[in-house]
Amino acid sequence: MNASPALPTRPSPVAPLKSPRGGALEGLPVPAKWRAAQIFVLALIGALALYYNYYFVDWATPTKTFLLALRQRDLEIFLSALNKTPFVDQIGFLILAGLTWQATPTAGTIAVSSFKEALRRRWVVGFLLFSMLVIGFSGSLSFVQLGEELRFLQDFGTGFIITMTTLIAIFLGVSLVPPEIERRTILTILSKPVNRLEFLVGKFLGLCLTLLFCVALLGAFFLLTYTAFSLKNGGAAVWQSVPGGAQGLGFQLSQMCKALVLNYGQLCVLAALSMALSLIVTPITAITFCFLAYFGGQMSSYWGHLGGDEHAAEGESKGLGRAMQGVVKIVYYALPRMDHFDVRQKLVTDEPVSFAFVWKAWSSGLLYIAVLLVIGYLVFSDREF
Repeated sequence: MNASPALPTRPSPVAPLKSPRGGALEGLPVPAKWRAAQIFVLALIGALALYYNYYFVDWATPTKTFLLALRQRDLEIFLSALNKTPFVDQIGFLILAGLTWQATPTAGTIAVSSFKEALRRRWVVGFLLFSMLVIGFSGSLSFVQLGEELRFLQDFGTGFIITMTTLIAIFLGVSLVPPEIERRTILTILSKPVNRLEFLVGKFLGLCLTLLFCVALLGAFFLLTYTAFSLKNGGAAVWQSVPGGAQGLGFQLSQMCKALVLNYGQLCVLAALSMALSLIVTPITAITFCFLAYFGGQMSSYWGHLGGDEHAAEGESKGLGRAMQGVVKIVYYALPRMDHFDVRQKLVTDEPVSFAFVWKAWSSGLLYIAVLLVIGYLVFSDREF
């Protein structure tokens, strides 16, 4: 007896597999060795935070000022007191720890790939070669007044490195993600176990790695040029400080290294700003806003002074109304404090740049970077490809 034939079944419609807005369906698990390395880096960040708080932070007076501002319930006094308290510095350590934890192997692979892609761009290599050529010949300029050669070389060298690396940061930042979207290669990347947060963090870390390479290369070449020029003109005596006069070469080199560290922090802020703007507006508009934010941030102290009430007593702006003061205050708090990263005046006057000064600038920059990355992720996560 033949078996009854199987009844035909109607195939159920299956929706095509599509990755969620976060990226792929699931990311790759992080290996234990990678997590162990991250925990080691977090321990180093914690040790740095303990060192900073033990030697450079006085919690008593700033905390009283902060609590007094809370009781007065004045937003302007509250923000001013918050800026003077060490709380923002602690937030910088937390943000640095968070970026370390988000640097997964997938984000690291994207970062290395972006770093290699950036160095393959001819204009980046051209910028670096041109900068090294100018720095190498800066010590042979003959129009500088006798005895002022070293100060001129300090100011010119650090300023030139800041200018060239700023251009690289802005132009690279606006050209990382949009080409991936235009060429549709973003679909191939997100179809793999890569979520959009890892992609964005990887691109940002790759840009920071590129900028670190540029600053390290130009900075090392500049320091070698400065050292050779100092030894050529002063001999071994340049290592010794003159009582009441010029500092020794070792002090000057350490000062310039701190200036380069601050310059790198400024570049990371510009990198985050250019990446976030490239996801919202066109590249030309993003470049324009980046330059406006850079030059406006260099004038942050002026905006803060203009938006305060003390300038009216000095007769600086009699026609500035309350509404305009409010606009100026918004500009002051919205722009990054780029003036905190510029210490060229301190280099010329041999004023020491402390570790506390460097970290305060970095902590405010890290806070701005975190806000920009969150904005960029929110925009990027809602975009359909």
